[in-house]
Amino acid sequence: MKLRHRRLFSPTMSQAAFKGLRLLRQGTPPSCDPRAERFVLRQQKVLAAPIPKVASRTVQAMFAQASGNAPGHEFDSTPDEIAAGFPDYFVFSFVRNPWSRVHSCWKDKIADAVTASKLSILSRFEGIRPFMPFPEFVEWLDSDYGSDAVADRHWLSQTRHLSTSAGAQICDFVGKIESFDADLDRVESLTGVTFPRIAAQNVKPAAESYHTAFDERTRQIIGRRYGEDIEAFGYRFD
Repeated sequence: MKLRHRRLFSPTMSQAAFKGLRLLRQGTPPSCDPRAERFVLRQQKVLAAPIPKVASRTVQAMFAQASGNAPGHEFDSTPDEIAAGFPDYFVFSFVRNPWSRVHSCWKDKIADAVTASKLSILSRFEGIRPFMPFPEFVEWLDSDYGSDAVADRHWLSQTRHLSTSAGAQICDFVGKIESFDADLDRVESLTGVTFPRIAAQNVKPAAESYHTAFDERTRQIIGRRYGEDIEAFGYRFD
């Protein structure tokens, strides 16, 4: 089991560990982190560029089965590195309703900040802390500390994940997690690759829908913060 999924701390221990990590980070400014996991079928020249909190574990499991569980077909890279290193590959990704993605990020990285890797992520940023209430996290995302200029990959705008620093799109096809099976069918028709259909991975029990987590104010904040994603991919709150 990977470290990021293993519970290491109680909430009290998490708070103490976070304070220690923050002290170690003092004086180290955060920077934007567009690097994310990539999965490749080299023979077929197909590359998946999943966005964190958008079925990335499901895509990983699909590629593992499609490639005979070869562990070497996983690496991290930026959009610029994909554009430069895989110019003749078919590149695809999936996007997600921004309100849903933000709520999922909060549940996993903030409300469940009980692993060393999650605490390490949070300790890079001013104004964020383990277990902070959801409305406060939303407000933080709309501050300078939570902006795309310095964002961690887990809350970086999806449009930033899918374009180079010069603004060029890296994907030949972008599907939606809300229509995952139908859009995966489209990927198969475009590439000639058949992907195994597997159960969704790394899904937490849904104690509440993202709809009930937002009020009018926080809904509007995310609509403003991720306006580019909403416009580019045609999303609405409902």
